[in-house]
Amino acid sequence: MRPTFLREVSASLLAFLLVCTSATAQSSEGNVWSLQRCLEHALEHNLQLQQAELGLVRGALAETSAKGAFLPNLNASSSYGVNIGQRIDPFTNEFASDAVQSSNYGMSSGLTLFNGFQNHLNLRRARLGLELAQTNVEIAQNTLALNLASAYLNVLFQKEFLTIAQLNADATGRQVDRVQKLVNAGAAAESDLYDVLAQQAADQSSVVAAENGVTISKLALSQLLQLSGEEADNLDVAPPSDDLIESTQLPYSADAAVTFALQAFPDMKAAELQVTDAYLGLDLAKAQRMPRITGSYSVGSGYSQNRQTLVTDPVTQDVTIETVEGFLLTTPVVIEDGEFETMSFQDQFSNNLNQSVFFSLSLPIFNGFGIETNIDRAEVDVLAAKLSQEQTAQALTQTVEQSWADARAAQRTFEANDRALEAASLAMTNAEARFEAGAISALEYADARTRLDNARINALRTQYDFVFKTRILDFYLGRPLSL
Repeated sequence: MRPTFLREVSASLLAFLLVCTSATAQSSEGNVWSLQRCLEHALEHNLQLQQAELGLVRGALAETSAKGAFLPNLNASSSYGVNIGQRIDPFTNEFASDAVQSSNYGMSSGLTLFNGFQNHLNLRRARLGLELAQTNVEIAQNTLALNLASAYLNVLFQKEFLTIAQLNADATGRQVDRVQKLVNAGAAAESDLYDVLAQQAADQSSVVAAENGVTISKLALSQLLQLSGEEADNLDVAPPSDDLIESTQLPYSADAAVTFALQAFPDMKAAELQVTDAYLGLDLAKAQRMPRITGSYSVGSGYSQNRQTLVTDPVTQDVTIETVEGFLLTTPVVIEDGEFETMSFQDQFSNNLNQSVFFSLSLPIFNGFGIETNIDRAEVDVLAAKLSQEQTAQALTQTVEQSWADARAAQRTFEANDRALEAASLAMTNAEARFEAGAISALEYADARTRLDNARINALRTQYDFVFKTRILDFYLGRPLSL
């Protein structure tokens, strides 16, 4: 009878992982974790995945910035200062030599009317970056799923290995009791007891090693889950079912998995998006050859302490004077000056108000080969992105083909070790009966036990290896990642 040690989980874990739909009901309670629960928890708490999700935030910010480039800017400005020494007051257009306080206030706006469609290209590139960020999140989710499945299976393997070690220790303990009774009755040599006691010590050591293996494997899983404290100490995984091997089917070839992976895997989508991004970069580099037209508008005003306004008129008196020719002329003479005061801020702000509208055209003629160099560099980036896309396809194809070959080899190895385990079990049953009948020595009995232990371990190891590698191949076929 074949040993079967894993448990099948019926929920579609891959669909949950890629689409990030709402959490489904957990099949385990308390500190017993199913693979489904592990994935759901990791999707929420894994730091690497959270880092990848920050790319979505950056992508959204880049898109907002690209949209803003289509809008006019608006800026306000102000200044205040004190001028000392000879100068021309810009608001009175007169010489001033005393200390004068002045201030300026303005507001300006500018709009790019045409720049070779660079704003449109930048917006397309920003939206492409947001799509690429989402694809990178899917890649991170896939990586996390495979790592969790591997760690989860390792815990199951170590627990089964501990079970085998404990069964062996229990069996040896019964033999020690039996041989002790035989020695006490004078029916067996004391050396037989020593041999069985040595085997018991070795089995107890194996139990300790297996317990350490379980502890370390649980630690690795809890670290992936980012558990800490009591929750990590009490972590346990759901026990396997008895029909896992029968439900594990290896495809006839890797062709279907290769085709699906090349069409649907986020790695290929990311490579394709990077090629598109490189072409947009080339278009942006070529757009630098185009003329640039901008428009601007500004409005401003100012205040000067030196600007005076007449408050009271000067007092004059008519005076008659005689000219050289003997004529008498009457002319007004100022006998008392008028009074002046600084014009109010409100009046100056209104009187000094000025506006301007400008349009500018910039046509690149020669820029030290900078534009042509940028275009050449962008063309190289396009070629590099295409090569990277081909490399991704090649690497993905090789990975899937290698996964199928590994799964096929693991299946054949498991089947061989399973047959070896059946033979070793029969041999052990026979050796145990002969040992109890006194037909063989304790050393021969220990040899049969060693062969059975090795067969159990090899069968267990290759079974988990076969299941995991087949699940990886199912993953590339787009099937639910379940155990």
